[in-house]
Amino acid sequence: MILEHDWGATALGPQADWSPTLRTAVSSALNSRFPFLLMWGPELVMVYNDAYAPMLGARHPAALGHSAREVWSDIWAALDPMVEEVMAGRATYSEDLPLVMTRNGWEEETYFSFSFSPVVEPGGRVVGLLDTVVETTHRVLAARRLGLLQRLGSLPRAAHGDTTEAVSTALGILAEARSDCPFGIVYLTGDAGEPRLAAAQGVGVQGYLAGESVPDPVLRAMATGEIQTVTGLADRFPGLASVGASPVGQADVDTAVVLPLTAAGALQPVGALVLGVSPHLPLDDDYRIFLSLAAGQVAATVTDAQAVATERRRAEERAESERARAQFFTDVAVTLQRAVLGPTVLPAGFAVHYEPATGTLEVGGDWYDVVDLPDGGYGVVVGDVVGRGLPAAAVMGQLRSAGRALLLESRSPAHVLSALDRFAALVPGAAVSTVFCAVIDPRTGSIRYSSAGHPPALLVHADGTVRQLEGGSAVPLAVVEGGKRPEGELHMPPGSTLLLYTDGLIERRDEALDEGITRAAEALAEGRDLGPAQLGALLTERLLADAPDDDVAFVLFRC
Repeated sequence: MILEHDWGATALGPQADWSPTLRTAVSSALNSRFPFLLMWGPELVMVYNDAYAPMLGARHPAALGHSAREVWSDIWAALDPMVEEVMAGRATYSEDLPLVMTRNGWEEETYFSFSFSPVVEPGGRVVGLLDTVVETTHRVLAARRLGLLQRLGSLPRAAHGDTTEAVSTALGILAEARSDCPFGIVYLTGDAGEPRLAAAQGVGVQGYLAGESVPDPVLRAMATGEIQTVTGLADRFPGLASVGASPVGQADVDTAVVLPLTAAGALQPVGALVLGVSPHLPLDDDYRIFLSLAAGQVAATVTDAQAVATERRRAEERAESERARAQFFTDVAVTLQRAVLGPTVLPAGFAVHYEPATGTLEVGGDWYDVVDLPDGGYGVVVGDVVGRGLPAAAVMGQLRSAGRALLLESRSPAHVLSALDRFAALVPGAAVSTVFCAVIDPRTGSIRYSSAGHPPALLVHADGTVRQLEGGSAVPLAVVEGGKRPEGELHMPPGSTLLLYTDGLIERRDEALDEGITRAAEALAEGRDLGPAQLGALLTERLLADAPDDDVAFVLFRC
């Protein structure tokens, strides 16, 4: 083309008249595989090589022999100061310079790194300039898009399990990169299997989304799993995502790509991502690959949120099932325990309470008993067998029956516990059980009691004074063979209240036992004016609200 061009019709004149400096400069440019442009003389006539031609776009080959001012008129405002500097004898260098050019008939976002060098003839006069140039548009766009993909890939796991919030977060990142993604719309498969609008960003025409029907390209992409390209949007929806769509300037988006959101291993897409294409960039292979990778990240975000939601739903279902199961067994345990404990009708002045440990599915070894004695008195027993489950309940039942029989034969709590010592030694699992036994004469107000390693009973007077019954304390059952049990006695004034209980009422982790006893005494004193049933409810509220780890049984008697 250089040899055949009519240079006589240009400011350079016929080749035969070219100066040695011009011939050398043209030869240097043409014999290089690196892009070179020679701009010669005041007219800046263009001579370039094969490597430079693609940068001209549709302006090649007409640009050959023409003035650079005319050929690059769209970007000359940016180049003219550099040309003036070179003509003054100083070279320039620009790296990744953004230029908006219309080399293909439309405003295009491009980037170039180049150096303008003066061409000097003998004598030192600058007669032209040599442009050593490389287009860096692909590299700049690749770095920009890679950064966006990395941000999408670094989204934290959607712990909330909300797919709408997850895609909104992903679209928020895409909204910050509108140079490549002017707008984004996500459709997801609903519960009924039909696509639904989930989220959108950068859409200037809301009417496009307000319709009841899902666009056909979205339906095709979700049905076939194939990418759909939609054009003609600028005519159908003027103003669609035009504001801030590109650093080049404001222009309607004409093309969008509909990408199915497909999870790894899934047979059907979970939705579709509609991404607008910049009106200032060609939709080439690199652009399509970037959009596909972005859709893959959005799909991963959606499937992750759905997985979290599924896990949460299953966890809630399991938890509800476990709660129902635990409640069923707890109800069974309480029913069985209360059926064993009885009686259902208590003498006047008494109130009782039994409560299994939190989360337990078994009957326990705690028990209480109130026995009507022939002389008008009452025998009261509270005990605790080591262990849990049916074995402990069986031992508890035997000790309770034996204690009831012994109380009917003997009015001495010490004798009852001594006999229970011998009985417990014969019953597997009964050793080290604790028991508090008391005989109450409501006519005289006297109380005789004995304790086999059990927490002390509490007596609260009408004036709020609380006393611990510690006088008849000794070791648990069947620990020492042939030992004599001590017995305590005191007077119970009218209006006072006696509390017998198991250690579940007062014992807590990381707390001394005395602290629990003090807490029970304070609650007992606070409710001393209440009836036995109401006082029992107060003790339950104040002392058992923190869900104890052990079974609880207690007996209240108001004199």
